[in-house]
Amino acid sequence: MGRGKKPRGRKTGAAARRAAPVASSGLAPWRLRYARRILEDDLREIGHAAYDRAKRAIEKKLPLDPHQYGDGLRPPLDGIYKLKSSHVRIAYHIEESRHEVWILMIGDRDVMWDRHENEILGRLTTMAEASGESEKGRQAPRKKPRKKP
Repeated sequence: MGRGKKPRGRKTGAAARRAAPVASSGLAPWRLRYARRILEDDLREIGHAAYDRAKRAIEKKLPLDPHQYGDGLRPPLDGIYKLKSSHVRIAYHIEESRHEVWILMIGDRDVMWDRHENEILGRLTTMAEASGESEKGRQAPRKKPRKKP
């Protein structure tokens, strides 16, 4: 190595200690929620290496600006976006009111939209119902009126 040249490789100092990502809108990063069946079903179909690559893409891009990085899908999957990562596709839904991104499915690009369309819609329904139930759980329980003897 000659004089004055910096070694290549790992970053040190300030570059290595970057701050947490901030969303382009200036708000806090979007919260990610994964469907439960991703680890059970999707991982088995696509394998660990593809899953890890997809998860890195999800965690790098979607908390910052899910609208910018994904492409919207056509009906009947209207309201769902896709993110490309190598040979897999990630189907997700943006829940604006909660500032959340719901990761619905990770699958192989060749069969994702043909075979799993109904499965994606089912997972969206399941996550929407679960988020509605969690809101009900936060409300104070109602008192039952007493019956007069």
